[in-house]
Amino acid sequence: MHLKRIAVLGLLYAMAPASVAQATQQLPQDAVPIHYDIHVTPDANTLRFSGNEHVDMRITRSTANITLNAANLEITKATADGRLQGMVTLDKAAQTATIHFAGPLGVGIHRLALSYTGKINNSSAGFFYLDYKGEGGKNERMLLTQFEAPDARRFAPLWDEPAIKATFTLSVTLPAAQNAYSNMPAAKTSLGADGTKEVVFQQSPKMSSYLLFLGLGNLERHTFMSGRTEVGIITRKGAGHRGDYALASAARILKYYNDYFGTPYPLPKLDMVAAPGQSQFFSAMENWGAILYFEDAVLVDPKLSSESDKQDAFITIAHEMAHQWFGDLVTMKWWDDLWLNEGFASWMEIKATNALNPEWHVDAQTIDWARQAAFNLDSRSSTHPIIRHIDSVDQLAGAFDNITYLKGQAVIGMIEGQLGADKFRAGIRNYMARYKYGNTETDQLWDELEKASGKDIKTVAHAFTLQGGVPLIRVRSDGCTDGKRRVMLDQDRFGADAASKEWREWPVPVNIRSTTGNGSATVRGHGMRTINVAGCAQTIINPGQTGYYRTMYDGDTTGEITKSLAKLPLIDQIGIINDARALAGAEYQPASVYLDMISAIPATADPLVWEMIARDLGGYDTLFADTAMRPAFRARALALLHPQWARIGLAPKPGESSSMSQLRETLIGTLAQLGDADARAQIHAALQADFAGTAKLPGATRKSVLYAYAGFMSAADWDALHARAKSETDPLLKQDEYQALGSTRDQA
Repeated sequence: MHLKRIAVLGLLYAMAPASVAQATQQLPQDAVPIHYDIHVTPDANTLRFSGNEHVDMRITRSTANITLNAANLEITKATADGRLQGMVTLDKAAQTATIHFAGPLGVGIHRLALSYTGKINNSSAGFFYLDYKGEGGKNERMLLTQFEAPDARRFAPLWDEPAIKATFTLSVTLPAAQNAYSNMPAAKTSLGADGTKEVVFQQSPKMSSYLLFLGLGNLERHTFMSGRTEVGIITRKGAGHRGDYALASAARILKYYNDYFGTPYPLPKLDMVAAPGQSQFFSAMENWGAILYFEDAVLVDPKLSSESDKQDAFITIAHEMAHQWFGDLVTMKWWDDLWLNEGFASWMEIKATNALNPEWHVDAQTIDWARQAAFNLDSRSSTHPIIRHIDSVDQLAGAFDNITYLKGQAVIGMIEGQLGADKFRAGIRNYMARYKYGNTETDQLWDELEKASGKDIKTVAHAFTLQGGVPLIRVRSDGCTDGKRRVMLDQDRFGADAASKEWREWPVPVNIRSTTGNGSATVRGHGMRTINVAGCAQTIINPGQTGYYRTMYDGDTTGEITKSLAKLPLIDQIGIINDARALAGAEYQPASVYLDMISAIPATADPLVWEMIARDLGGYDTLFADTAMRPAFRARALALLHPQWARIGLAPKPGESSSMSQLRETLIGTLAQLGDADARAQIHAALQADFAGTAKLPGATRKSVLYAYAGFMSAADWDALHARAKSETDPLLKQDEYQALGSTRDQA
C-alpha cells in the first residue's frame, strides 16, 4: 500500500482503516483453507451483494467447530461435504464466524459451503463503491474491493490472516454491458437471459486473502506486452488515453524488477486499476496482478499533469510493483513485520526510479522529504520501533506510518551501504527464491543477507529496527598531523522534545570522505572515537547520506563546510542543510547556522537545492504566523528567493530540466504565500486567462498556479471557483478544484 505523499510530509502520520474493530485474537489452526471458490452477485442500486463460497480445507485436528473471519456479513447457510448442516455463531467484536456441526470433521480434506449476504460500503473498506461523472456527464458507479489489512472478511467468510495462504477462483455476475477484472485473467464469460453475464476468473496462485481483488463497472482496458506479461491499465470509459504513461512506466519497471529479484513475475498479467476520486489515507494498494490506484496517483495527462505529478506516478507504480514480490510473492507471517512489505517497497521504489530516471535525482529528493519525515516522527517521545508486536488487527491503524515506511526505507538503504549493492542483491534473490509463495519473519531476511555477504548485519539491524529513536553523531576535527586529518566522533541521541533525548545506544556505521582519503568506524556509546583520514582536506560525515543518523559538526568544521557547500554532491548538500535546520529546531545549535548555509548557496545552484529551501521557508512562514517576526522573516525569505523567480519565471521553457520545473512549482506557491505582489499578480492573471479560455495554463504549472491562487483569492473568486468545480465533469479537474477551494487562507 502506498501512503499519500501529503501524509508522508506530515499532515497525516498514520493510516486509520475504517475497518478497525475489536478483533482480539488470531484464528485457531485446526482447519486451514487450501482453495476458495467464491461467486458474488452485487446490486449496485441497493448496495447489497450475495455470495456463495466453497472452501477446500484441511482439518489438522478433529473438530466439530470451524472458526473463520467474517465482518458485517450474514451467513444464511453452511454445510460440510455436501451433507453436514452447520449452525453459525457470529462474534461481531472478534469479527469471526464459528460454524458448529453435530459431529466432528476428521483429519483430512473437507469442503465447506457457505451462502451469505453483505453490504457494499461507501468508504474504501471491503467491497465499496465510487460515484463519478462518466462520459457526457452521466452518473456512473464503480464497484471495487480494498482488503488490506483486515477487510477481506467483509467480502467473504475466510481465514483473513496473512500467513494463511490459499488459491482463489473468483466469479461474478454483473450487467452484460459492464466489465469486471480480478487478480487473474478471465477464464470464461457467459451471457444470461436476464441482461447479466457471469465472468469466471482463472485460479490465482497461493496468496494471502488481503491481496484478492474485484472491480467492475463501465470500464475500459488498454494493454502492453512486457516480455511474457500483459501489462494493463483499467480506467473509467473515456480516460484510457491518460494511462499511456503508466503503461510505459510499468513495462520498464517490470523488466528491472524481474532482473533485480531474480525470480520473474509469476502471473500472466499485471493490471493497474485507476479509480476516480481519492482516499484521505492511501493512494494505491498492491493486489496481486490487479493493483488499485486512485486516478491522481497513476494517470498522467500532458495537458494537466506537472513534472512532480509524473515523478510521483512513476514512484507510486514502482512501489506497488515492488510489492508483487515483497508482500505478494513473499508475505510477512503476521502484521508485526508489516515493514517487510512497506519498508522494502518504499526502498525499491527509489532504487528502481533512480536507476531508470537518473536525471530526476530522486535519491537526493528522498533524503529531503522521506528521510526527514522519518526523522521528524522518530525524534519524538511518541516514536516506536520499526518492528513492534501487533496482538490483533485493532492495533493496526498506527502501523501504517512513516516509521514503518520511511524509517524502514532508510534503514534498508544503510544496510545495503554496509554490504555493497551486489552482495545485498544476491541476498534478496536468495530470499525470494527460498520463500516464494510463503511467509517470513524479518530475521529470515537478515539470515539470507548474512549468508550472501559473509558479514554480521543483525547487530546493526536489530538496533535500528527493535528500538525507536534517531542517533546523533557529534563531529570534531582535531587538525592535521603527519599528513592525516584527525576526526573525533561521539554518539548522542537526537530528540525534538525533552523526553526523546533520553539516552539510547546504537552501533552506528559511520563513513567519512574527503578528496584525499576515506575512513569508517562503528560508533557506539559515549566516548570520542578517533578516525585518521589520509590528507588534510575537508571531511564529510555520512557521504551519500546512507546512514540513519543526524550529524552535528563543531563550529570550525561547520564554517568550512558552509563555504564549500555548493561544491559537494547534491545529495550531501541536501542532507547537510536538513541536519542544520533540524538541529536549530531542536535547539542543539543556533538558527544562524542554518541561515548562513542557505545564504551561502549561489543563485546558480542545483534547482533541487533551491526547491528544498523554498519549501522550508514556506514552512517557517506558517510557523511564524501571528508573530512580530513574520514581516522581517518574509523580507529575508523573499530576498533569497527573488533571484530564483527571475531565473525561471512563471512560464515553462522548452528543454528545461525536470528539477527546474519542480523548482517553479514550489516557487509559485511559496512566493504567493509570502505575499510577493508581483508573483501574485502574475498568478492571478494566468489563472483568469485559463478560466476564460484565452491562454490555457500548461500542465507543468496548472495545479501549482491553481493552489497558489486559492491561498489569496477573494470571496468573489472563491464563489466563482466553487461554481466552476460544481459544473466540472472531469473527475481529475473537479478534484483539483475542490482541493483548491479547501486550501484558501481566508478565514471567512
